[in-house]
Amino acid sequence: MNTFKNLLKDFSRAFYAPVSLYRDIHKGRSSPSWLCVLVYCLVYVFGTLWLYFNNYTPFVKPWIVLDPDVYYLAESMYLTPLIFLVWVLGAGIIHVVSRLFGGQGRFDTMLKMTGYSLWAPWYPLIIVDSIHRTPEWLYNTVLAICIVLILAGTTIAVRTEEKISVFGAIVTSAVALGSIAGITFTYIR
Repeated sequence: MNTFKNLLKDFSRAFYAPVSLYRDIHKGRSSPSWLCVLVYCLVYVFGTLWLYFNNYTPFVKPWIVLDPDVYYLAESMYLTPLIFLVWVLGAGIIHVVSRLFGGQGRFDTMLKMTGYSLWAPWYPLIIVDSIHRTPEWLYNTVLAICIVLILAGTTIAVRTEEKISVFGAIVTSAVALGSIAGITFTYIR
């Protein structure tokens, strides 16, 4: 129960107090950020299974070719491993790109931080995704807010752990977000 309580506390801090959250993680405080990623995956798996069992086909044409009638069933099977691999990739990209700007951080610490900075901001989009008749302008607005939150939170995390300039942290965060977005938008619809 203590782990779940810490998750809720740290998840909320990712929105209202990211500087202190990432400072605490940088100093070695244990944080279950992997649960933030896992819960995100499980919610999406549940959603894709619901779409499959209710005979939905993709709302937007997928970039990968699968039978539309089983698309959501297939997605539910690969979604969790894909998200965890993309999370590790994002932290790895940050770790490597930040070196170009003099970064000195630790990969394992950056992985803990990005469990929140790269994934917690997507939760509002889950709510919008669950409303299948959401107007496009509202979806796009929430998507833009999520992207801004990811860039801001990840920039704070990069600055805290890697000790690089604001410019370097912004560039590093943007490269990581672009990389993981390209993969997730290819495989998740």
